[in-house]
Amino acid sequence: MSAVIRSLADSLRRFGDDRLEALLVARPDLASPLPKGLGPLAARAAGATSARRALGALRLPELHLVEALAVLEDGTAPSALAAAVSSDPATISPALERLTTLALVWGEDELHLIRPLREGLRTPAGLAPATAEDPSAETAAQRVAAARTSMPEVLETLAWGPAAVEGHGRLAAELREAGIVVTGDDGTLHIPRSVHLALRGGRVRRSHAARRPAPEGPEVTERIAGARSAQAVEQAFEALRLLGTVRGFDEDPPGVLRRGGLPQRDLRRLAERAGAPVQTVATVLQSAWQAGLIGHDGQEWHPTRDWDAHRVQAPEQRWTELVLAWAHGHHLAAVVGTPDSSGTGRALLSDLTRRDGVRTRRGFLLRTQRTCPGIYATAESLALCLAWAFPLVPAEVIEEETAALLTEGEALGVLDGGALTVLGQELVLALDEDVTEADARLAGALRAAAPAPVDEVLLDADLTAVVPGRPAERLLPLLDWADVVSRGGALTLRFSTTSVRRALGAGRDAEALLVLLEDASRSPVPQALTYLLRDEQRRHGRVQVSRATTVLTAESEVLDLLQVAPEASALTLHRLAPTVAVTLSDPGFALQVSRQAGLSPQAVGPDGRPAGPELAHSLPGGPVDPDLVTVDGPELRVPAAEAVARIRAAEDGATDLSVTDRLLDAIAHEGELPLGIVDGRGGVVVKQVRPLSLEGGRLRARERGQDEEFTVLVHRVTLG
Repeated sequence: MSAVIRSLADSLRRFGDDRLEALLVARPDLASPLPKGLGPLAARAAGATSARRALGALRLPELHLVEALAVLEDGTAPSALAAAVSSDPATISPALERLTTLALVWGEDELHLIRPLREGLRTPAGLAPATAEDPSAETAAQRVAAARTSMPEVLETLAWGPAAVEGHGRLAAELREAGIVVTGDDGTLHIPRSVHLALRGGRVRRSHAARRPAPEGPEVTERIAGARSAQAVEQAFEALRLLGTVRGFDEDPPGVLRRGGLPQRDLRRLAERAGAPVQTVATVLQSAWQAGLIGHDGQEWHPTRDWDAHRVQAPEQRWTELVLAWAHGHHLAAVVGTPDSSGTGRALLSDLTRRDGVRTRRGFLLRTQRTCPGIYATAESLALCLAWAFPLVPAEVIEEETAALLTEGEALGVLDGGALTVLGQELVLALDEDVTEADARLAGALRAAAPAPVDEVLLDADLTAVVPGRPAERLLPLLDWADVVSRGGALTLRFSTTSVRRALGAGRDAEALLVLLEDASRSPVPQALTYLLRDEQRRHGRVQVSRATTVLTAESEVLDLLQVAPEASALTLHRLAPTVAVTLSDPGFALQVSRQAGLSPQAVGPDGRPAGPELAHSLPGGPVDPDLVTVDGPELRVPAAEAVARIRAAEDGATDLSVTDRLLDAIAHEGELPLGIVDGRGGVVVKQVRPLSLEGGRLRARERGQDEEFTVLVHRVTLG
């Protein structure tokens, strides 16, 4: 015959090492600092702060059991608990086992909910708080039976609704007269808890959702085999293209809001310039920010030194870094521009888009979608799944985060209409791996799914260029010079006067483009394209900007135009020669002003040759949050197995207990001990007390023979 479980500490002593490890992994705050025995561990687990944190991690069936235990008498049987949630003992067994493992419930034949949850859940399952004025269960049943004869429909409606009732008419008066509702101290009407339970037939919950609802949606179909994979790859490389626009921050950086973040007008401008939806650009920039690739100096947003290392990596590795920053991040890009609870618009790249727990909920949704690979899961069904797993999260937050996942995941190529892509399937597996393994997995997945890059271009006399496949890195500058006509199996571009002028205005070199085309084209460069590029470059008038204080060189006529332009007045140019001018402004400002004056500036190096579009950066990198690869909440400072071994050793007496640990042990055993309290004069008053709780450095206790409790700071306590 097994010993009776008399306390939570007794329950933990029956745990095997595996179960203790599971407890510490699920509630890592219990091991910081490491408790010196199972008694202190039990007392810490029953603390109010830790219990509230654990409550937020419960799923719907577990929350139903906790609410029912908070309503039922302490020490209720499992069969009575099952009946209270409209279920049976076998069905509730898994949820009850997890609550026991989490140290929220203890006991076998008699179940006990830890005190902070029993006392802290004021309105479990919509029931009103219990008061001394509530009628007895027998009286409540009699009131309900009498009222059912005259108003059965009304009582059925009230039974499973909230305890608060609104109304001041005849029906409200009849309910008050029948004793179904009473008037509270604040003048509002509510149903007493005992009456409400009688309306529900003694049950706390109408039904018990033991299993997660399955996602629903139309079946995944492909008109052409492999089309979904190809589309995912295309979207992944589109995200990289949008990420590449960050290099434009060197010459035209977005501003920084006073409260932090990117102004909405700048975001719209960046999206328009990139030719992509605002939310897609926001997702890419938010992920880049969390990866530490962009930052600000208080005035403007710029690439960081991490960007310099990132841009030289292979495309697959760059995408991997971007998507992992998104998956492990704490921010939502899809809510940018919407007001928060105070009515303030949420700006991109700011703390206003941060949400605690969003990383855990995002991971849950991704894993859920992996269980239904054959359907396009609807947002409504995914929201129901998320609400089941996180029942205490408000419904509006659930809906917002579900919609954000579908939007942001599609922007990065991991989702397609509510279904995981081939890249998304690998991302779910990578969520449970360390950074090195996850990087290798995702980069390999994109490399395997993407076709080999094409290093040649087909030019036509009508000024079109076709890249028959995914363009290689060296062909990407073509996107700066031409407009995209179509994407898909091939990339079709068209050169025009407008597109060429746009590239020249951004400082691109037409001669360098002609060299590239001559090397990459199967056929000679069409004469019409050569004339277009060289004529437009001559017409623009090339201004060369170099570092000297700054030095500007150009044809004398071009410098004349620049010097008389109103936009250039801030440069205060000094002509050293007909073709040379200097200014005290920095080169970046000179480039920007020359462009505003309608000219085509170009940055050159000390040797006079055109400088590359990429500059070196010194702005520190690093993500917004340094814990992108950890789970939410406190971390275990030591491995779970080692923590359990140390706790076991302390339990066996191998470690001396501190005052705090001895108090926690007494709380766990509900025992008494002599407590010395240092008074204001340095004396010590000894009392025989029963410690009740220890939170925030304050001990709550009751002296033997006294009904009143007292609170004392732990540093004023001594033990004999």
